[in-house]
Amino acid sequence: MTDLDETLIATYYLTSVDEVTEHLRAANQLGLGVRVRSYLEAEDEGETLTEHWEVELLTGSPVQEDEPAADEPAAPAEQPVY
Repeated sequence: MTDLDETLIATYYLTSVDEVTEHLRAANQLGLGVRVRSYLEAEDEGETLTEHWEVELLTGSPVQEDEPAADEPAAPAEQPVY
């Protein structure tokens, strides 16, 4: 699959790691793809930051399995044995 083959089903905005884990397990059982982003949000007073997560459920995987991701280096070529 490529990025064009995935369709966004739903987006969830979560406030705890436990919620994120629960959503990831459910998506895995259903065979859905996910994209997770974390971000910091200032509290009302602006002095403290709170971590939040955005979880997108997708119809397919956002990374193609037979190709390395853009930020992963390709596997080194095998050297012949003499």
